[in-house]
This record gives sequence, structure tokens and C-alpha cells, in this order.
Amino acid sequence: MPKARTKVAQIHAESMHIPLGTRLLIEPAGLGDRFKSMFIGMERNRFLIAKIPRVPGVGEHLYVEKPVTVRYLHEGNVYGFETKILNVAMSPFRLLFLQYPYMLETLNLRNSQRLDCYLPATIKLGQDWYEGMILNISAGGCQLAMESKQGRKLPPVTADDQVMLEFKMFGTDQPIMIGGTARNVSLTGNNRLAMGVKFDDLSEYAEKIISDYLRSVAEYLKE
Repeated sequence: MPKARTKVAQIHAESMHIPLGTRLLIEPAGLGDRFKSMFIGMERNRFLIAKIPRVPGVGEHLYVEKPVTVRYLHEGNVYGFETKILNVAMSPFRLLFLQYPYMLETLNLRNSQRLDCYLPATIKLGQDWYEGMILNISAGGCQLAMESKQGRKLPPVTADDQVMLEFKMFGTDQPIMIGGTARNVSLTGNNRLAMGVKFDDLSEYAEKIISDYLRSVAEYLKE
């Protein structure tokens, strides 16, 4: 399956999704440099709030009406927008209030299109198999979710661990077995594990089934 070319697109900022704690790169106009920050809140269509880092001299470039460019990474996409400063607070906390943007530019970093799905899967970690769910999939990898059931503990897993998946795509009877490498592992409480998986070399059958699924969904969404 040929890889999709990376391209920049524009989307309306009303659909912006940016989780709390997202790392930001903020570049004030005329500074010629940028600083790292953290997103800590917003009121949709009105303002965003970011932390002001303790970087020497940065405060001199932050003032009301100052244009800034903001960029951040989320789910394999780089987002960017231009806006201006609404307010700067240095006490009791160092906070930067930014005008909510009208448009976003997004740059897809993934090698192939990824689509949401809900596919039951069995997942081999070490010598044991576990039940889980594939939440999205592309020709290059997928996102998994696993929950502890009937008192069975979640497996210990870290980034770069080897993973084996077995699942069936919609409309097929023959299961697919794919090996991969764990990425972006996170644990919520003691009962839910989220994990990205980067596929190893796909068999001809697996690549065809996944590619056909992605193509059929993409064509449906265009209609």
C-alpha cells in the first residue's frame, strides 16, 4: 500500500481538541525564538491559558495585543495557529491568556491514514494472551485498550516490548495475526491500559485486508 503524502490542511478552530497538559511551543512575533509552555485550560471560542516558563528575558516579549504563533503535537498531528495575547499574569501564578484562534493548520505526521474502529483482539505479551480492543488502526499500527477482568491483573508492559495481535477485520472470517512493538504505554488507575502498537512487517494478506478496510471507509466518508 503506498504511503500517504504528508500535507498541511486548515480546519476551523471550533473543532480543536487539546488535552490538558499538552506541551506547547510559543513564538512571539519578532523574537526569532520560541519557548516551551504547557496548556492548562480554555473557554472555547474565547481564550486559551498557558503557563509562562521561568526563562530569562521571555517576559519582555509578552504583553497585551502581542501576536504569537502556537504549535503543539496531538495524536500524530502537528497543529499550529496565530493569535494574540489577551493578558499576562505573573502573580500568584505565571499565566498567559491567548485569544481563541479562528483557524488551525494541521500537518499529518503519520505514514498512513488512521481510522477509528472497535475491533476485539487477543494480545500476546510475554507468554500470556489477554483480551483487548483495537480503537483505531492504520497500515502502520494501531491503538489498543485493555481492562482487567475477573480479578486478572493487567500485564506489565513498557515501550519497545514485543506484542502479538490476533483479530478479525469487519466482513472477514479469517483472523489476522500481526507482530509489533509497544509505543506510548499508559495506565489509568489499576484497571485500564492504553498502548500504541507499531506493526512489524505485514503479511500480504494482512496488508490487503487492512488496506481494503481503510479504503472502503475513506470512500464512504467522501460520499
